[in-house]
Amino acid sequence: MRYLTVQNFGTSLGVEGARLVVREHDGTVIEESLSRLRGIRIAKKGVSISSNLILECAARGIRIFFIDWRGHAVSSVISPRNQHAVVTVREAQFICFHSPRCIEISSELIKTKIKNERAVLLYFCKIMRNGSSADKCDGLQKAAEQLKNNAAAIASIKWNEEDFQRNQWRGRLMGIEGVCANRYWNALIRAGLMPDSFKYREGRGSRERANSALNYAYAILESYVWSALDNAGFELYEGMLHTDRPGKASLVLDFMEEYRAWVVDRNIIKLRNVIGPGYEMLDPKMKKRIVDEIDSTMSARIMKGHARVKLENIMQRQAYRLSGAVVGQKKYKGISFNW
Repeated sequence: MRYLTVQNFGTSLGVEGARLVVREHDGTVIEESLSRLRGIRIAKKGVSISSNLILECAARGIRIFFIDWRGHAVSSVISPRNQHAVVTVREAQFICFHSPRCIEISSELIKTKIKNERAVLLYFCKIMRNGSSADKCDGLQKAAEQLKNNAAAIASIKWNEEDFQRNQWRGRLMGIEGVCANRYWNALIRAGLMPDSFKYREGRGSRERANSALNYAYAILESYVWSALDNAGFELYEGMLHTDRPGKASLVLDFMEEYRAWVVDRNIIKLRNVIGPGYEMLDPKMKKRIVDEIDSTMSARIMKGHARVKLENIMQRQAYRLSGAVVGQKKYKGISFNW
Protein backbone atom coordinates (compact mmCIF):
# COMPACT_ATOMS: atom_id res chain seq x y z
CA MET A 1 0.00 0.00 0.00
CA ARG A 2 1.65 3.23 -1.16
CA TYR A 3 -1.47 5.40 -0.99
CA LEU A 4 -4.44 5.11 1.36
CA THR A 5 -7.81 6.57 0.38
CA VAL A 6 -10.41 6.87 3.14
CA GLN A 7 -14.02 7.23 1.97
CA ASN A 8 -16.19 5.76 4.73
CA PHE A 9 -17.96 7.86 7.35
CA GLY A 10 -16.85 7.10 10.89
CA THR A 11 -13.35 5.86 9.99
CA SER A 12 -10.59 6.79 12.44
CA LEU A 13 -6.88 6.97 11.66
CA GLY A 14 -4.22 6.59 14.31
CA VAL A 15 -0.71 5.34 14.82
CA GLU A 16 0.85 2.63 16.96
CA GLY A 17 4.62 2.54 16.90
CA ALA A 18 5.60 2.86 13.25
CA ARG A 19 2.26 1.51 11.98
CA LEU A 20 -0.77 3.31 10.61
CA VAL A 21 -3.95 1.94 12.17
CA VAL A 22 -7.28 2.34 10.35
CA ARG A 23 -10.45 1.54 12.27
CA GLU A 24 -13.69 1.36 10.29
CA HIS A 25 -17.08 2.02 11.88
CA ASP A 26 -18.00 -1.65 11.45
CA GLY A 27 -15.08 -2.75 13.62
CA THR A 28 -12.66 -3.62 10.79
CA VAL A 29 -9.04 -2.79 11.65
CA ILE A 30 -6.31 -2.35 9.04
CA GLU A 31 -2.63 -1.84 9.88
CA GLU A 32 0.12 -0.72 7.53
CA SER A 33 3.77 0.21 8.01
CA LEU A 34 4.30 3.97 7.67
CA SER A 35 7.56 3.26 5.83
CA ARG A 36 5.53 1.90 2.89
CA LEU A 37 3.16 4.87 2.72
CA ARG A 38 3.53 7.84 0.36
CA GLY A 39 0.22 9.63 0.88
CA ILE A 40 -3.20 9.60 2.55
CA ARG A 41 -6.38 10.88 0.86
CA ILE A 42 -9.43 11.65 2.99
CA ALA A 43 -12.48 11.81 0.73
CA LYS A 44 -15.32 11.76 3.24
CA LYS A 45 -16.65 13.87 6.08
CA GLY A 46 -16.80 12.32 9.55
CA VAL A 47 -13.27 10.88 9.42
CA SER A 48 -11.08 11.40 12.48
CA ILE A 49 -7.29 11.54 12.44
CA SER A 50 -4.99 11.66 15.47
CA SER A 51 -2.43 14.41 16.02
CA ASN A 52 0.18 11.70 16.62
CA LEU A 53 -0.38 10.35 13.12
CA ILE A 54 -0.11 13.85 11.63
CA LEU A 55 3.24 14.31 13.39
CA GLU A 56 4.52 10.92 12.20
CA CYS A 57 3.43 11.67 8.62
CA ALA A 58 5.11 15.08 8.74
CA ALA A 59 8.36 13.51 9.93
CA ARG A 60 8.30 11.04 7.02
CA GLY A 61 7.14 13.42 4.29
CA ILE A 62 3.77 11.67 3.89
CA ARG A 63 1.21 14.10 2.49
CA ILE A 64 -2.37 14.10 3.73
CA PHE A 65 -4.96 15.33 1.18
CA PHE A 66 -8.56 16.26 1.93
CA ILE A 67 -10.94 15.83 -1.03
CA ASP A 68 -14.40 17.45 -1.00
CA TRP A 69 -17.71 16.13 -2.37
CA ARG A 70 -16.95 17.57 -5.81
CA GLY A 71 -13.77 15.53 -6.07
CA HIS A 72 -11.55 18.55 -5.49
CA ALA A 73 -8.43 18.48 -3.32
CA VAL A 74 -9.15 21.34 -0.92
CA SER A 75 -6.27 20.91 1.52
CA SER A 76 -2.83 19.34 1.77
CA VAL A 77 -1.00 18.76 5.06
CA ILE A 78 2.80 18.43 4.98
CA SER A 79 5.65 19.59 7.16
CA PRO A 80 7.57 22.67 5.90
CA ARG A 81 10.77 20.68 6.54
CA ASN A 82 9.79 18.25 3.79
CA GLN A 83 8.99 20.86 1.17
CA HIS A 84 11.70 21.28 -1.40
CA ALA A 85 10.86 24.86 -2.32
CA VAL A 86 13.79 26.59 -3.97
CA VAL A 87 13.56 30.37 -4.04
CA THR A 88 15.27 30.56 -7.43
CA VAL A 89 12.68 28.19 -8.94
CA ARG A 90 9.75 30.24 -7.68
CA GLU A 91 11.36 33.50 -8.72
CA ALA A 92 11.99 32.08 -12.19
CA GLN A 93 8.42 30.70 -12.30
CA PHE A 94 6.86 34.15 -11.77
CA ILE A 95 9.17 35.70 -14.36
CA CYS A 96 8.67 32.90 -16.91
CA PHE A 97 4.88 32.72 -16.57
CA HIS A 98 4.67 36.45 -17.29
CA SER A 99 6.93 36.31 -20.33
CA PRO A 100 6.57 35.01 -23.92
CA ARG A 101 8.44 31.82 -22.87
CA CYS A 102 5.22 30.80 -21.10
CA ILE A 103 3.59 30.30 -24.53
CA GLU A 104 6.15 27.68 -25.53
CA ILE A 105 5.59 25.58 -22.38
CA SER A 106 1.79 25.95 -22.51
CA SER A 107 1.73 24.92 -26.16
CA GLU A 108 3.68 21.77 -25.33
CA LEU A 109 1.25 20.87 -22.54
CA ILE A 110 -1.82 21.22 -24.77
CA LYS A 111 -0.15 19.50 -27.73
CA THR A 112 0.79 16.55 -25.50
CA LYS A 113 -2.73 16.36 -24.07
CA ILE A 114 -4.15 16.10 -27.60
CA LYS A 115 -1.59 13.41 -28.51
CA ASN A 116 -2.61 11.37 -25.48
CA GLU A 117 -6.31 11.75 -26.29
CA ARG A 118 -5.43 10.35 -29.71
CA ALA A 119 -3.54 7.48 -28.04
CA VAL A 120 -6.65 6.57 -26.03
CA LEU A 121 -8.81 6.53 -29.17
CA LEU A 122 -6.34 4.27 -30.98
CA TYR A 123 -5.95 2.07 -27.87
CA PHE A 124 -9.66 1.23 -27.85
CA CYS A 125 -9.79 1.02 -31.64
CA LYS A 126 -7.14 -1.69 -31.48
CA ILE A 127 -9.14 -3.60 -28.86
CA MET A 128 -12.41 -3.29 -30.76
CA ARG A 129 -10.84 -4.26 -34.07
CA ASN A 130 -9.85 -7.60 -32.55
CA GLY A 131 -13.36 -8.16 -31.18
CA SER A 132 -16.92 -8.00 -32.40
CA SER A 133 -17.10 -4.20 -32.72
CA ALA A 134 -14.67 -3.68 -35.58
CA ASP A 135 -17.28 -1.66 -37.48
CA LYS A 136 -17.07 1.11 -34.87
CA CYS A 137 -13.35 1.68 -35.35
CA ASP A 138 -13.69 3.99 -38.34
CA GLY A 139 -15.07 6.82 -36.25
CA LEU A 140 -12.31 6.46 -33.69
CA GLN A 141 -9.64 6.43 -36.38
CA LYS A 142 -11.12 9.46 -38.09
CA ALA A 143 -11.18 11.43 -34.85
CA ALA A 144 -7.64 10.28 -34.05
CA GLU A 145 -6.44 11.58 -37.42
CA GLN A 146 -8.12 14.94 -36.76
CA LEU A 147 -6.43 15.16 -33.36
CA LYS A 148 -3.09 14.37 -34.98
CA ASN A 149 -3.60 17.30 -37.35
CA ASN A 150 -4.62 19.59 -34.49
CA ALA A 151 -1.48 18.69 -32.50
CA ALA A 152 0.64 19.35 -35.60
CA ALA A 153 -1.13 22.69 -36.08
CA ILE A 154 -0.14 23.79 -32.57
CA ALA A 155 3.47 22.81 -33.23
CA SER A 156 3.50 24.89 -36.42
CA ILE A 157 2.15 28.11 -34.90
CA LYS A 158 4.69 30.92 -35.03
CA TRP A 159 4.11 32.87 -31.86
CA ASN A 160 5.53 36.34 -31.41
CA GLU A 161 5.82 38.84 -28.59
CA GLU A 162 2.75 40.71 -29.80
CA ASP A 163 0.62 37.59 -29.20
CA PHE A 164 1.80 37.60 -25.61
CA GLN A 165 1.33 41.31 -25.04
CA ARG A 166 -2.25 41.19 -26.30
CA ASN A 167 -2.88 38.06 -24.27
CA GLN A 168 -4.39 36.36 -27.33
CA TRP A 169 -2.35 33.19 -27.15
CA ARG A 170 -4.22 31.64 -24.22
CA GLY A 171 -7.60 31.97 -25.92
CA ARG A 172 -6.22 30.48 -29.13
CA LEU A 173 -4.66 27.48 -27.39
CA MET A 174 -7.69 26.78 -25.22
CA GLY A 175 -9.92 27.12 -28.27
CA ILE A 176 -8.00 24.35 -30.06
CA GLU A 177 -8.05 22.26 -26.89
CA GLY A 178 -11.83 22.68 -26.62
CA VAL A 179 -12.43 21.61 -30.22
CA CYS A 180 -10.24 18.53 -29.71
CA ALA A 181 -11.99 17.62 -26.46
CA ASN A 182 -15.39 17.71 -28.22
CA ARG A 183 -14.10 15.48 -31.03
CA TYR A 184 -12.54 13.11 -28.51
CA TRP A 185 -15.62 12.64 -26.31
CA ASN A 186 -18.03 12.54 -29.25
CA ALA A 187 -15.96 9.79 -30.88
CA LEU A 188 -16.02 7.76 -27.66
CA ILE A 189 -19.79 8.20 -27.35
CA ARG A 190 -20.49 7.22 -30.97
CA ALA A 191 -18.28 4.13 -30.57
CA GLY A 192 -20.40 3.00 -27.63
CA LEU A 193 -17.52 3.36 -25.19
CA MET A 194 -19.49 5.48 -22.73
CA PRO A 195 -22.73 4.61 -20.86
CA ASP A 196 -26.02 5.72 -22.41
CA SER A 197 -26.52 8.41 -19.78
CA PHE A 198 -23.23 10.09 -20.75
CA LYS A 199 -24.28 12.74 -23.29
CA TYR A 200 -21.38 15.13 -22.88
CA ARG A 201 -18.51 15.87 -20.54
CA GLU A 202 -19.57 17.58 -17.31
CA GLY A 203 -17.21 18.93 -14.69
CA ARG A 204 -17.32 18.88 -10.93
CA GLY A 205 -20.75 18.52 -9.40
CA SER A 206 -22.14 16.29 -12.16
CA ARG A 207 -24.53 13.59 -10.95
CA GLU A 208 -24.28 11.47 -14.10
CA ARG A 209 -22.37 8.35 -13.05
CA ALA A 210 -19.65 8.26 -15.71
CA ASN A 211 -18.95 11.98 -15.34
CA SER A 212 -18.94 11.61 -11.57
CA ALA A 213 -16.46 8.73 -11.88
CA LEU A 214 -14.20 10.80 -14.13
CA ASN A 215 -14.29 13.74 -11.71
CA TYR A 216 -13.48 11.51 -8.76
CA ALA A 217 -10.59 9.88 -10.63
CA TYR A 218 -9.21 13.29 -11.64
CA ALA A 219 -9.08 14.18 -7.92
CA ILE A 220 -6.93 11.10 -7.29
CA LEU A 221 -4.65 12.05 -10.18
CA GLU A 222 -4.52 15.60 -8.80
CA SER A 223 -2.92 14.35 -5.57
CA TYR A 224 -0.07 12.76 -7.56
CA VAL A 225 0.48 15.91 -9.62
CA TRP A 226 0.35 18.11 -6.52
CA SER A 227 3.09 16.06 -4.84
CA ALA A 228 5.32 16.01 -7.94
CA LEU A 229 5.17 19.79 -8.45
CA ASP A 230 5.57 20.51 -4.75
CA ASN A 231 8.69 18.31 -4.66
CA ALA A 232 10.09 20.32 -7.59
CA GLY A 233 9.73 23.56 -5.62
CA PHE A 234 6.91 25.27 -7.53
CA GLU A 235 4.31 27.75 -6.37
CA LEU A 236 1.22 25.68 -7.13
CA TYR A 237 -1.20 28.59 -7.30
CA GLU A 238 0.63 30.40 -10.11
CA GLY A 239 -0.39 28.80 -13.40
CA MET A 240 -0.09 29.38 -17.12
CA LEU A 241 -3.29 28.20 -18.81
CA HIS A 242 -5.83 28.07 -15.99
CA THR A 243 -6.82 31.42 -14.57
CA ASP A 244 -5.60 32.35 -11.12
CA ARG A 245 -8.26 32.33 -8.42
CA PRO A 246 -8.01 32.17 -4.62
CA GLY A 247 -7.76 28.55 -3.51
CA LYS A 248 -7.23 27.24 -7.06
CA ALA A 249 -3.96 25.36 -7.65
CA SER A 250 -3.72 26.52 -11.27
CA LEU A 251 -0.32 24.98 -12.00
CA VAL A 252 -1.57 21.57 -10.81
CA LEU A 253 -4.44 21.79 -13.30
CA ASP A 254 -2.03 22.87 -16.06
CA PHE A 255 0.39 20.01 -15.47
CA MET A 256 -2.43 17.45 -15.18
CA GLU A 257 -3.53 18.03 -18.76
CA GLU A 258 -1.14 15.59 -20.40
CA TYR A 259 -2.06 12.75 -17.98
CA ARG A 260 -5.86 13.03 -17.91
CA ALA A 261 -6.67 10.93 -20.97
CA TRP A 262 -4.30 8.02 -20.41
CA VAL A 263 -4.38 7.74 -16.62
CA VAL A 264 -8.05 8.58 -15.95
CA ASP A 265 -10.23 8.45 -19.09
CA ARG A 266 -8.83 5.13 -20.27
CA ASN A 267 -9.47 3.47 -16.89
CA ILE A 268 -13.00 4.85 -16.50
CA ILE A 269 -13.87 3.67 -20.01
CA LYS A 270 -12.62 0.19 -19.12
CA LEU A 271 -14.87 0.29 -16.04
CA ARG A 272 -17.92 1.60 -17.93
CA ASN A 273 -19.91 -1.62 -17.58
CA VAL A 274 -19.21 -1.75 -13.85
CA ILE A 275 -20.05 1.94 -13.37
CA GLY A 276 -23.18 1.66 -15.51
CA PRO A 277 -25.56 4.42 -16.70
CA GLY A 278 -27.73 6.58 -14.50
CA TYR A 279 -27.56 9.40 -11.99
CA GLU A 280 -27.09 7.58 -8.69
CA MET A 281 -24.16 8.53 -6.51
CA LEU A 282 -21.06 6.35 -6.63
CA ASP A 283 -20.96 4.01 -3.67
CA PRO A 284 -17.76 3.46 -1.59
CA LYS A 285 -17.12 0.12 -3.28
CA MET A 286 -17.14 1.76 -6.73
CA LYS A 287 -14.92 4.60 -5.53
CA LYS A 288 -12.44 2.11 -4.13
CA ARG A 289 -12.36 0.31 -7.49
CA ILE A 290 -11.60 3.62 -9.22
CA VAL A 291 -8.85 4.48 -6.73
CA ASP A 292 -7.27 1.05 -7.16
CA GLU A 293 -7.21 1.44 -10.96
CA ILE A 294 -5.59 4.88 -10.83
CA ASP A 295 -3.02 3.81 -8.23
CA SER A 296 -2.25 0.68 -10.26
CA THR A 297 -1.68 2.76 -13.41
CA MET A 298 0.61 5.16 -11.57
CA SER A 299 2.60 2.21 -10.18
CA ALA A 300 2.84 0.47 -13.56
CA ARG A 301 6.21 0.48 -15.28
CA ILE A 302 6.40 1.82 -18.82
CA MET A 303 9.30 2.08 -21.23
CA LYS A 304 11.30 5.29 -20.82
CA GLY A 305 14.47 5.23 -22.85
CA HIS A 306 16.04 1.81 -22.30
CA ALA A 307 14.41 1.08 -18.94
CA ARG A 308 10.98 0.41 -17.51
CA VAL A 309 10.08 3.13 -15.00
CA LYS A 310 7.04 3.60 -12.78
CA LEU A 311 4.71 6.25 -14.15
CA GLU A 312 4.71 8.00 -10.78
CA ASN A 313 8.49 8.40 -11.05
CA ILE A 314 8.23 9.56 -14.65
CA MET A 315 5.75 12.25 -13.55
CA GLN A 316 8.24 13.41 -10.92
CA ARG A 317 10.99 13.61 -13.52
CA GLN A 318 8.66 15.63 -15.76
CA ALA A 319 8.06 18.06 -12.91
CA TYR A 320 11.81 18.53 -12.54
CA ARG A 321 12.09 19.00 -16.31
CA LEU A 322 9.43 21.69 -16.09
CA SER A 323 11.48 23.47 -13.43
CA GLY A 324 14.47 23.27 -15.78
CA ALA A 325 12.42 24.87 -18.55
CA VAL A 326 11.20 27.58 -16.20
CA VAL A 327 14.73 28.60 -15.20
CA GLY A 328 15.78 28.51 -18.87
CA GLN A 329 18.09 25.49 -18.77
CA LYS A 330 16.18 23.33 -21.28
CA LYS A 331 12.96 23.05 -23.27
CA TYR A 332 10.03 21.20 -21.77
CA LYS A 333 8.85 18.12 -23.65
CA GLY A 334 5.65 16.37 -22.56
CA ILE A 335 5.23 12.64 -21.99
CA SER A 336 3.30 10.90 -24.79
CA PHE A 337 1.92 7.42 -24.19
CA ASN A 338 2.20 4.54 -26.65
CA TRP A 339 -1.08 2.84 -27.48
